[in-house]
Amino acid sequence: MADEGEEGGGGGGGGGGGGDGCSALKKYGPLAAIVLLAQVVLAWGIISFVFKDNVPEEEQADLIPEQSVELRSGQVEEKSRLPFYYSSEAMGTITANPAGTNSERFVVLTVQLGLEAYDRGESPPDDDITGKMADRADITDKIGLYDQRIVSVISKTVRIKTIDELDGEFIHEIEAQIRKQLNKEIFERLFTVTEDETIEVIVSEVDISNIIIQ
Repeated sequence: MADEGEEGGGGGGGGGGGGDGCSALKKYGPLAAIVLLAQVVLAWGIISFVFKDNVPEEEQADLIPEQSVELRSGQVEEKSRLPFYYSSEAMGTITANPAGTNSERFVVLTVQLGLEAYDRGESPPDDDITGKMADRADITDKIGLYDQRIVSVISKTVRIKTIDELDGEFIHEIEAQIRKQLNKEIFERLFTVTEDETIEVIVSEVDISNIIIQ
């Protein structure tokens, strides 16, 4: 009987140990799961960061849309084409009195215009006829009728500049202003596109090839 009691007592002790294990699992199990999940998230973040920095440059370049490359190459091609340069006897010697000189000083300019021509009745790129301007006397003769008006616009633009502003440092700004005024006052009106008149000519460059200040 004593042996049976001891065996029974041992069984009871074993049952108590199992209860403590279950209790500990219930108590600390959720906490362990949270810690494990945090470690997994941290490890994933480190791996993503390392692999992101190690992506080959060629693969990163592939992510750039091909359309952007095409646009840039198109711009380079457009700039590589020279305009048609137009000049006349009247534009060979343009005289003006700069501002602030009380008409005691004057400037002499030689100017030529870089022109672009388009036949808006055609579809791009066939509408660009700039390269054919040398054979289009109908266009150049039409412009030639307004040579004195072109000279007047150039002269008025120069007259509002002081001697210092006519220095070579600012010459590109003056050329840009002349181009803008010529398009606005002459070429946009001379070559208005309609159903019957499809030719458009614009001043894309103004080249002051010689300037003398006296």
